[in-house]
Order: sequence, then structure tokens, then C-alpha cells
Amino acid sequence: MTMLAVRCPIGIHVHSRQGKGDKVLARDKLNIAGETHTESDARRALERQFCSAKTGSADYWTENDFPDLPLGGQQQAHAEPGADLMEYRATHGAAMLIVKFDKLGDEAINVSATPVNSAATAIGAFNTEVQELMQFRDRVDRSWRPSSDAVNRAVQAVYDNVESAYQAYDAALRNAPAQQQLKAVRDFANSRIGLRDLVPALADAAGARLADKRDAAELAKFMRRQRSTFMGLGAVFSKRKAGVWKVGDGHIQDLTDGTSKIDRSRINIITKKEFNEELAAWRGGQTT
Repeated sequence: MTMLAVRCPIGIHVHSRQGKGDKVLARDKLNIAGETHTESDARRALERQFCSAKTGSADYWTENDFPDLPLGGQQQAHAEPGADLMEYRATHGAAMLIVKFDKLGDEAINVSATPVNSAATAIGAFNTEVQELMQFRDRVDRSWRPSSDAVNRAVQAVYDNVESAYQAYDAALRNAPAQQQLKAVRDFANSRIGLRDLVPALADAAGARLADKRDAAELAKFMRRQRSTFMGLGAVFSKRKAGVWKVGDGHIQDLTDGTSKIDRSRINIITKKEFNEELAAWRGGQTT
């Protein structure tokens, strides 16, 4: 009998040089460095030590921790102030979750067509992907805080919908024969319809204009670009002139390929690859 595994909680070429004399991590500028969040989350203490040694500054911020500039004397309403605007961050995460669910739904359709005598193996492999989706859901859900009421409602509806689909799928698998388990897989795929119906409210709450109001992938791209621009502006106009701000490497691409137009001369932008290479070289020097 196939059962879901126990769900566990978690843990383009770009030009990053600002001038011929710049090192990868600069001491005289604010550095924005790319990362994969799960990779850097596992080594934050090491990264802080490395960045302090290279820049001479103890200032190190994770993606959503870099402080925002007051707008007209007011900070972001209903949220801790941050240059990564929480309304955009929350909407982006919810849109990415819908995209991932939608792609897994495509796989579910294929699995549901598996012959009954091969169902156990196919469903077992599929359940591993379901667990990965739910781990992503939990991680991204922990990355946002309440902001505006409209965004809060729209975003929370997505997380609740995915959780409900998961619980229904898990229950349908229990003590069920293979034929019913295959039906449960197809029902899981059909849950995408309800998620797609949530996209217009998400887009409206965040002020996103989409060509297709139910296209979560388009919304995710739009929100990423918006976040990247706000990050860039927050860094350029910040009074902080040293330290390291770590952000997703996709935002680094936006900041360096012209998608987000900012004055790059005032900051030092570093790709994840460049940061990792310098970190590895520094660690090698520490152990020799």
C-alpha cells in the first residue's frame, strides 16, 4: 500500500563588475550578493564571518532584512520596514507556489494513467515530489509577514488551498486499493483549477496587470521584477556604504541585465557564482 512519507519541516551571464579596480566584495561600497537561499541558510554564520573579514564591516543582511528608506516620513504600514517590500515578497512567493503546483499537476496526470499493476512504484515516486512541494510551501510560507489586508487574504488563500489539496490527497491514499489511489492522483492534479482561480485576487492586491489574469507564471515574473527594482533602489539610496546584503540570484540578474534600471555605480553587485568562488578561496586560505 502506498502512503505518503511523514511531512517534515525545513531549513545568463551577467556583468557584476562595477569597474576594473573593484574586488568581488568591496570595502567602500554596499555589496549586493546573489544566493540560493537554502544553500546560504545552512551556512549563515560562516558567511557573516567571511563577509566581515573581506569588507571590514559586521553589517550583513538576509534578503528581507535590509532596512527600507522612510517614504514621506512613514515606514511600510503593518509590516517591519524592509527594502524588499513585503507585499511584493508575499505575492511573489504565493505565485511561485502556484506555478510549482501546476507543474506537479502535469506530472500527476501522467502518473494517473499508469496501469494498475505498476501503480505502487509510480505513485511512490510521485509522492516524493509531493513532499518536495510541501516543503517548498512551508519554507516560503515562513518567509513573509502580514502587510496590507488585501495581500494578506489573497496570499493566505493560496497556502490554505495547497494545504487542503495535500490533506485531501493524503487521506485518499490511506488504505485505498491501487485504482482508487490513481484516482486520488488525478484529483490532486485537478486541484490546480482552484489555485488558478486565486491568481486574479493575488494580482489585484499587488497592483499587477497581467495579459492573462489566471497566469501564475506571468505574475511570478512580474513580482520578481518589482522586487528587484525596489531592492536596487533601496540599496542605491541607502545611507549604508558598506556591508553585504544577500538576495536571490534571480534578482542579481534583474539588477545587471537592465531589467531593473538603477545607478549601479553606487553599489557593488555580485553573482552567486562569484560570491561562492571567493568564499571557497577564503575558506581554503583559513585552513592552510
